[in-house]
Amino acid sequence: MRHLSINNQHIKSRLLSIVLIYIMTLLLTLIFPNSINASGKVNNQVTFNAEAILPKNQHSEVSYYDLRVRPGATQKLFIRLRNLTNAKQTIMVKTNNAITNQNGAIDYSKSNAPLLGGPTFKQLILGPQTVLLKPKEVRRVSFQLKIPPKGFKGTVLGGFYCYTKPVKAATSASGLSLTNNFAYTIGAKLECASSKIQPKLSLIKATPGLDNGYLSIFATLQNAAPVLLSKLDMRATVTKKNHHEILKRTHKKISIAPRTRFRLPISWNDEPLKSGRYVLTVDLSSSTGKKWQLIQEFKITGDDAKLNQKAVELKKTDNKLFYLIIGLLVGIIVILSGYIYYVKQKNNKTEK
Repeated sequence: MRHLSINNQHIKSRLLSIVLIYIMTLLLTLIFPNSINASGKVNNQVTFNAEAILPKNQHSEVSYYDLRVRPGATQKLFIRLRNLTNAKQTIMVKTNNAITNQNGAIDYSKSNAPLLGGPTFKQLILGPQTVLLKPKEVRRVSFQLKIPPKGFKGTVLGGFYCYTKPVKAATSASGLSLTNNFAYTIGAKLECASSKIQPKLSLIKATPGLDNGYLSIFATLQNAAPVLLSKLDMRATVTKKNHHEILKRTHKKISIAPRTRFRLPISWNDEPLKSGRYVLTVDLSSSTGKKWQLIQEFKITGDDAKLNQKAVELKKTDNKLFYLIIGLLVGIIVILSGYIYYVKQKNNKTEK
């Protein structure tokens, strides 16, 4: 009978442990519902690919066009398009100028992007083209490049933007209608003369605005020279005029395309805009040690402060329920652990 009692106590202890684990799992599931089964797959099948067929005047071992061209020269640039599906596909190939987007990255996807002077890539090459591919077809497509008789100074930067017409996909589990639109970008960097051109960086203005609904100060930067600046270290700070205390700061790596002007947002960290005079300082440095410091004063007016009403309001997280559940969880663990310890101690005394 004593052995039976001991076994029953062991069984109770084991059942309590199982119950404890179950309760912990249940509570964690309630607390963190999105961390369990939060992944989903969207069928974004790659339907085609595009690659550059590099010519003999390729300057470096890269997958895009990096060409040293001669004044007055004419040559064809070839792209290989491959249909990866068992159906016909229409591929659009646009010839675009390279710009700098507001993320501080080189962007080849804008078809009508203006530049601060020329010649531009779109002026030097014939395009765009629409290519109909048969199922599994591989085709070589040519584009004619023509360099002016007097050539050009610096760097001309552009690219081939290859894409299919958007196709509606199945509705996702969240009820959103998803669209598949796959694209390839093949960059083209052209240089005619070996002379070095110095960058012409300037900070045109700083203005308050909304970046995807969030309060920001937009720094309008420009590089007026035909020079590509890659992987610059950028540090931007905002202070009150005649004050040294830094109110806002941003630090990131950026690249700037030749002859481009762009707006770089500096987050206001979800704080309201306050009227007054401010100073924006942008420090840039290259990997070769070249440094620039650009300074611009700006003013936030009462009209600008109205942006506070249009800005996205961050939802304040109510943590009362979270802490209540955590408290209950800890309490249950303590009580059950104490009870299990008591049962084990009692069993040990019984065995003696």
